[in-house]
Amino acid sequence: MRIIPDLLAFAIGLAAAYFLRWETGDLVWSLWFCSLMVGYLTILVTIGSGIYIGLHMMTHREFERKYRIPAILGGGAVALFFIAFFSFHFCGFHAGHSAFLASFFPVPGMPEGGFSGFFMNPFGLLTGAFSTLLPIYGVFLIPALIAERKNLLKPVAGAMNIVQKTQGITDIKALRKNGASESRKKSGADFMIGPYKNVIRMHLLIFFFAGAHFMKLDHFAVYAVVYAVYFFPWRELFRKQI
Repeated sequence: MRIIPDLLAFAIGLAAAYFLRWETGDLVWSLWFCSLMVGYLTILVTIGSGIYIGLHMMTHREFERKYRIPAILGGGAVALFFIAFFSFHFCGFHAGHSAFLASFFPVPGMPEGGFSGFFMNPFGLLTGAFSTLLPIYGVFLIPALIAERKNLLKPVAGAMNIVQKTQGITDIKALRKNGASESRKKSGADFMIGPYKNVIRMHLLIFFFAGAHFMKLDHFAVYAVVYAVYFFPWRELFRKQI
């Protein structure tokens, strides 16, 4: 039953490519768009889950009041740092990559050079990509969100689990020890790897599409094979066999 959503995502992706008569450029840009939007959303959800844990710890009845304001200010500064760092790093990478794609697969209405002008402007990149590409490739966000649902929900589930386990603790030392232990088990760094794994996978698929295009192999059968690599739940199938 767990693979049904993945099969649905696979079917939606193939149907979109087939019925909308997408060509290589459409497939490439749909992958780029979803990598940016879903990946950045995953980063925000992960950081937000960490903020939720921090606020729970700081507002816990055993947390001394005199330390709350400094802890909130310090935690807020750390959260803002991570948001800024990953915004510039993750979005900057996609902005630079868009220049490469635009030179081979230009999109009507897109600025010349892709979105490279927003290399140091994450907000401009996100709004520009959203307004330009959503009307064309927004349908592909549906299977992408389904396929990446675990990466999106894991940080939230982990944060809720930590909060639940520390809620009934009445000793401050036990609170710190238990909270730190659970946080290490569900390190945010593990969740942050997800968007970058998808970037690598996106790169491989884009290079495959581009190579197939220049070798005159850009027909639906090739797209179907690549979509199978991207969306088909191979891991779940192999896990069942094991």
